Amino acid sequence: MELDSASPVSKLADHIEQSGLVVPALADEYRYASLPLCVVDAVFSIGVRYTSTQKVVSNLCGYTGWARFAPSREDRGAGEHGLTDLMAFFDTLGVEGMADTVFHNRQRTSSRSGILKSEAVLLYCRALNEAGINTFADFDQDRCEYAEAMILGLPGQSSGIAFDYFMMLAGDDNLIKPDRMVQRYLANALKLDAVPQPRQAAILVRLAAKVLRTRGRQWTPLCLDHAIWRFQSAKASAKD
Repeated sequence: MELDSASPVSKLADHIEQSGLVVPALADEYRYASLPLCVVDAVFSIGVRYTSTQKVVSNLCGYTGWARFAPSREDRGAGEHGLTDLMAFFDTLGVEGMADTVFHNRQRTSSRSGILKSEAVLLYCRALNEAGINTFADFDQDRCEYAEAMILGLPGQSSGIAFDYFMMLAGDDNLIKPDRMVQRYLANALKLDAVPQPRQAAILVRLAAKVLRTRGRQWTPLCLDHAIWRFQSAKASAKD
């Protein structure tokens, strides 16, 4: 991929190299033992500190007795539990009961008229199940595209950020979660007056990963996203 050295993508690739970013070991969340945990993480992680999301997943595993992580992404196979297993708890406890008794979290998808994230998890599971997805073994392009089309129509999900992050957790290395940390990193790298929009940020990071691979760097979009997030998070923590 050849780009002018003055292009935003080339500038971003240069900045990434100058920042000293290295390909990181992926966080434990990328080896969740079951697909339902990927849904819960993706839904609850939007717009909040990630530590609160980790607590929600831990609460779910504590309540259900499910394993949280597989030994590796490659070893998890179909996964220990499917989305129907999680939906069975919703059938018993309801959305409110799951929020209070299982997740111990009543966050909403939006501070203005948003639904409980607990309800959003259930709607996600139903949409994925309707598309024929219950475990990691059920993924194929047609099913994923159908699921995405339905999920983008759910309350608070039109940006697609949570869906892309769900797919990353489920094993797709070619996507980006363009959250605030990534947006801030790009704004600084490209000396922008305002942070880029999420979709723009995702495209820039994906293209930068491609440029860096032509330079001999072994970046996937997912690894680059994770490295940027860790770098910017550490920078933000140092200011607190």
